[in-house]
Parts: sequence; structure tokens; C-alpha cells
Amino acid sequence: MNAKDKKKWFLAVILCLVMWAVCGCTGGKKMTIDTTLEMDASFKGTRTMSTLVPASIFRQAFKSDLEALQSMVTAKCPSTLLCSADETDQGVEITMTLAFANLKDYTNKIGQILGKTPGIYYESSDSVFKDGFMLQENFTSRDLFGWLVDALKEENSQFSDMELEDIFENGKNVVSYNGQTYETESQIHVEEIESHAFDSLSVELTMNDDGSFKVALNFFVNQDTYYDMGDNMDEVIKGLLPDGGVYDVTNVNEQRVYTIEFSTYNEKTLISQLNSVLHTDKCEFKVTENGDEADPFKARKDIVMYLDGSYFLDFGRADTELVYKLNVSSDYAFDSCESLTGFLKNYSFDNSNKYTSIFMNVGPSDKVQVSLTYAVDIQKIRIATKVGTGDLLERELNFIFSSDQAELVGENFEERLRSRMSEDMVLNQTESENETTYTVRIEAESPEELSRKTSLFLDGSINEDAEEYTSLLTGGQMKKKLKTKTLAFEDRINLEGFLGSASVNEKIEYSIEYPKGYTVSFEENGHSDMITENNVLTCTTKDSIIIVKSKGEITNYSGITQLLLWWISLIAAILSFVINLRHIAGYIRHREKYLMKADLFKGKNIVFMTIGVVALVVWVFTSFRLILRIY
Repeated sequence: MNAKDKKKWFLAVILCLVMWAVCGCTGGKKMTIDTTLEMDASFKGTRTMSTLVPASIFRQAFKSDLEALQSMVTAKCPSTLLCSADETDQGVEITMTLAFANLKDYTNKIGQILGKTPGIYYESSDSVFKDGFMLQENFTSRDLFGWLVDALKEENSQFSDMELEDIFENGKNVVSYNGQTYETESQIHVEEIESHAFDSLSVELTMNDDGSFKVALNFFVNQDTYYDMGDNMDEVIKGLLPDGGVYDVTNVNEQRVYTIEFSTYNEKTLISQLNSVLHTDKCEFKVTENGDEADPFKARKDIVMYLDGSYFLDFGRADTELVYKLNVSSDYAFDSCESLTGFLKNYSFDNSNKYTSIFMNVGPSDKVQVSLTYAVDIQKIRIATKVGTGDLLERELNFIFSSDQAELVGENFEERLRSRMSEDMVLNQTESENETTYTVRIEAESPEELSRKTSLFLDGSINEDAEEYTSLLTGGQMKKKLKTKTLAFEDRINLEGFLGSASVNEKIEYSIEYPKGYTVSFEENGHSDMITENNVLTCTTKDSIIIVKSKGEITNYSGITQLLLWWISLIAAILSFVINLRHIAGYIRHREKYLMKADLFKGKNIVFMTIGVVALVVWVFTSFRLILRIY
């Protein structure tokens, strides 16, 4: 064994000795936490938790320095607790006391120590259905000692590799309620209830697209309990019916089922009606919506709900059930369901053509959060292509959202646009009364360049090896005829990659503007609302792939001018020939003798001869251009 290996073995032995010193000096036992919770019916009281640090650990870890331990405990103790360290014959006792004024105060203080919302269910009942109290928690006193472990690790390196469960364990737990003492398990659960409660309660809540709600509550009770209560049960349940509600009673097998149905117009009236029917003031229902950072066309709807069934149900009975059923439009996709207070037993979801339904079985009453995702559709898209003079082409892509949609996804959508834009593209945002428009402007000097830039923007990337781009503008070559010049384009724009799962609510509007003076028309009638206005063509569609063939014609003034010159020169040449016909005839008969007699190069003779020669030259020149179609 070399020196390096010996050093490793030595360090390992030292570590084992340290662990033995901290945990093993008392025979391997952990420090036990004893708890006493005292309270009255208003939930005012104290929670006292104490643990004994054995003398051996106190000596090994703190060198028997009580002042140092007391200083550490006082400095690190959470503000909601009163902490102390006192020396005893067996070691040092650390005591933590939590005083609280009511259930809300208790929940908030426990939550601060745990760093999360605790699950605490408490009820004190004195009604026709039950009489007594119940307290249930989903945490232990050991969970509240996490800060002490962190303090020990910070203060003494001997604790650095140890966790909460390595040091502490739960001991005796006692609850004192109105002077009566109850022993309970580590997670406090005590109850003393005499009940004629219902077996189960289901609440079906349907959210409509217009913000209204439909609610159906079903109260299930066995026939024996019903007979014990007599007509009192019927009177109590019927008395809960809100104005405009529907009440029904049926007998199914050995159970009697009471049904109350009602509708509300908003969340505020929903909570008010639920509280009234459930005979409580604790119901909650809150909806929040946020955009999805990963996908700007998706949003998340979080629904937090708490339905208090404690007036009717005895959660001390194992078979008692409280079921929440939430129905939302099938446009929503279920994402998750979680308990915020720890009493969710199970959940499931189902999809139909009309609804996405979430079923939650809780006990006791639980605050749950249901998360849904849904597509945020663009209200409309306008695509405008402008054919400029020369080779310049411009394209504007306008994405229009309603104000509500823009508020939800606008920031994420703008980031998506900018991530796809090249440096020479321009983004503008404008707002009107109810709309927000994002405009991306693209400029190019050829149809191929515009195709490449459009495909790169809409798809996020392009395959340079592909035979053609997903969005393609072809044409643009001027075709000339004698009297007209024609400019034609076929524009194919593919929005599928850009939209993904989203769609366009209203329409996709496409327009192409030719230079001024052009007479324009569509080559095919494949779209709706095809409008021609001056030099602009406009059409609408719902398809995410747009294919538009168009052309523009303008007068070919060069060709018409050449044709006029051809005719004028031809006529001038013929007239010159007719006027000089006698001279031509004389020349044919007498040749040189006639030329000596005729004064061809004086007066009007030379004028006619010049016109004839020039006209003949122009006619020949224009004839060649017309034959070769150079116009």
C-alpha cells in the first residue's frame, strides 16, 4: 500500500469515528422529538416541541459549551418560534414553542417554517349532522426541525454529511383540546365526533366559454341514517336550494340521493352560491392564465378550487368520500392535478367531444390545482406583397390578435418573431381599440431572395439542399407583346410550420400590389372574396397554405410607337414614290439624258426625295425590329 492509499484509509477511519461520535455515542439512538399541541375550539393555543441532546453528543459536538449552543439556537431559530436550550442531567433540552391565535395564523406560521403550504384540516361541528371536532395534519414535528439541522451543519462540520432523518425521530405526540388530552401518531390526527353525516358528496362544476358556470351537487346518505334523522334531513337539504335552482330526491339501492343544481354568471356568484349550499364560508375558486414560454400559441390555465364539505361529511370515517368533478371545454387539454394542502387521494381525467373532465377524490376537503393547456389562435393574418419598380419586392406579414390574446401571449410571440428575423427585417407593433398587430417587413431584390427570406422566417430554418423553399414566389419576368407588357407571379406561402397546432379564427387575407398603371387580375379563382381594386388584388382563405396566381398588364408604348413609325414611314415612302413617279419613269426611259434635264436636287424635288429616302430607311429599320420582336 503506497502513501496515497494510506492517507485515504486514514481519512475514512477519521470520518467513521466522527459519525460514531455524533450518532453512536448513545448506542446509535436518534434524538427524539416530543410534541404537545394545546388549543381550544377557536383554534387558539401553542405547539411545543422538545428534543434532548445527549450529554455525550453535547460534549463531542459542542465541547459542553451551553452558551455556544444557546447562541446558535437563538440566532437560527425561525421568527415564528420561541427557541431555548437548557442543560439537564441527561444533556441539553432544546425547546421550540409556536403560539397561534387561530387556524389561519397557525397555518401561516407552519408554512413559513416548512417553506410550503401545509395540509391542516380542522373542524369543530355542532349541527344536525354531527357534533365534535377533528384535526388532521400532513406533516410531522421532525419536518419542522429542518432549520436546526442546517444550523448544526453550518456550526459544526461533524454534521455536514447528515440529514434530518439521520439525527431526529418523532417521539410522543399529544393533543390537548379544550382540556381533553389525546395521544396521536407522528402526523397528528385526532377526532371525537358523533355523527349522522352523509356517506359522500360530489360536486360537478361545468365552466362555460362565456364565463358562466353550471353546478350540480349530489348528497349521498344511507337509508339507516336517513331514517334516524327523519324528515329533518329533507328539510335541511331543501332549505339550501338557491333561487332559480333545481332540487331532486331519488333512492338508489340502499342510499338516498339529494341533488341540487344551479347556474351562475361569474366566479364571484359561484363562490357565494357554493358557500350558501355547502353551509360554509371557505369555498374557493380562482382561475389564472399565463402564456407558454416554449410555445407562443399555447397558454396555461390554472384553476385552484377548495370545496368545504365538512358540514355534511364525517372525514373520520374511512369510507367517506368528497368528489370534485370539473368539466371544461374539449378545447382544453389536461396537464396536471396536484394538492396544495396534501389531502388529495386520487384523480383521473376523461375526454369527450364536448368536455375535458377531471375527477378528484379528496379527504378531508382539499385545495387542489388543476392545470390545463390550450391553443391560443391568431385572430387573423394579413399578407401583403408589393411589386416595386425595377427588381425591388416588399412583403408585410401582419399577425393580428385580440387585446385579450395579446395580453396573454404577446411577449412570448414577439420573442418568437425576433428569433426568426434576419437583421434586415423590421418588426413593428401597433394597437387599436380591440386589436394588437405585429408586422414583419421583408425586402428583397428578386423573387428567389424573397422566397428564401420568407421560408426562413416562417419555418425558423431552411434546407439549402432542398429543391425549392416551402414558401416560393415565382415569375416576375416581363413578357412583352406589341401592344401590352405582362408581369405574372405565382405566390405560394406555407404557414403550417409557423402556426403549428394553432389556427386562425377569422381569416387569412392575401394581397399583391403591382406598380401603378397596371391592369391586374387573378389567374385562378381558388379563393373567396377575390377583389380587384386599381393595381391591387385581394383574396381571403382559411387554408394555412396559400397559392395565388396573378398577372398585371400595362400598355407597351414602345411597341405602339414602333408600329406607328412603321405605318407612317410606309405611307411617307409610298407618297414619295407617287409624287416622284414621273421622274422615275423618265429615268427608266432616258437614263442619264433625263437626269441632265430634270432639276431633282432643287426646290421641292429634293424635299420629296429626302422624305422618301428617310421614310424608306425608317420603315426597313422598324420592320426588322417588329420581325425580331424588339419592342
